[in-house]
Amino acid sequence: MKTMISTVKRLGSLALGLVFLTAFGSFGAEAASPDNVSQLFGSRVQANDRFAAPFATGDFDGDGTPDAVYLVTILPQSAEHKLAADVTVISKLFGLAPLGPRGESLALAILQDGGKRKFLLTGYQSEGVSGYFESPIWSGIPVPLAVAKRGSKSFAEFQQQEKKIRHDILVVGTEAGIDTALYWTGKSYAIFRPIEEP
Repeated sequence: MKTMISTVKRLGSLALGLVFLTAFGSFGAEAASPDNVSQLFGSRVQANDRFAAPFATGDFDGDGTPDAVYLVTILPQSAEHKLAADVTVISKLFGLAPLGPRGESLALAILQDGGKRKFLLTGYQSEGVSGYFESPIWSGIPVPLAVAKRGSKSFAEFQQQEKKIRHDILVVGTEAGIDTALYWTGKSYAIFRPIEEP
């Protein structure tokens, strides 16, 4: 009898483990390991070896599926290094100029909608000017990037100021010490910068 109870307990634990692995495996199909980042975003985009891949997850578009955020390095464009054709480059949220053929030591890549949408957010300012992601706060640990889940206190504070915010957001710190919110508009990503109080 004891053997039967013990066997049932082990089978129950095994079943629970399989449920967990199945759930984790289904997310793994949407997210990527460091080795797969280049396969998803193109050979110009490499997982930055300072950070885990993915760096963070959240439901940024509100479809119920986790989206993945990566901190990546963008290599200069060449015959061997190109972006994947389905990657949308967003150059004007953190930068002032298009990415062009140059590289960037640090940028954000977002895999969304079960891998159907891919975004690359760059921070290039201009020739001779340090890029957004090259400022000192991005070289330290932790980096100033976190997910605020819908319903959290941080999320509520941003949503009170910007009603267009509806789903999980990325909270991005700045050198000035004022957090900004990167959020999905339904078509693209936008950044909300709170007004600095005197």
